[in-house]
Amino acid sequence: MQTIFARFAAAASLLLAAIAPFPSAQAQTHGAIAIHDPWVGTTSPGAEVAAGYVTLHNNGAAPDRLLSATSSRAARVELHEMRMDDGVMRMRQVHAIALAPDAHVTLAPGGLHIMFFGVETPIVAGERISVTLMFEQAGAVEVAFIARPRHTQRSAGHGHH
Repeated sequence: MQTIFARFAAAASLLLAAIAPFPSAQAQTHGAIAIHDPWVGTTSPGAEVAAGYVTLHNNGAAPDRLLSATSSRAARVELHEMRMDDGVMRMRQVHAIALAPDAHVTLAPGGLHIMFFGVETPIVAGERISVTLMFEQAGAVEVAFIARPRHTQRSAGHGHH
């Protein structure tokens, strides 16, 4: 019985690995900041903007802030947020994202995110986009954002067109 279970578990593991669209990324740590699951949405031909997402965790005892991001893949990169304002979803640039001690912040569709402007060629699934995140305390951190499609209706009309 144990052999059957072991074979089933191995087969299930192989199947999940085969159908998983993207590898799960290990956290990258730079100083007190841990960076989890950095990804950017794929783009259609002619689209000049893209959005990036990541979860940041401040493992330190002191606060830090994400101040900016840059990438050679875009002419300009900005930190943004989406929020409801009088019943209307609005998007605006933010100048920093606070990271309290022992806290995490998730940049995700419909909330805080990173915008890439002036994207000249489509971003395709599986592509690795090099992004430098600039933190107030942790400094510059080079991160590979993996391109993948955004599957939710909510994030498809991101409001940047």
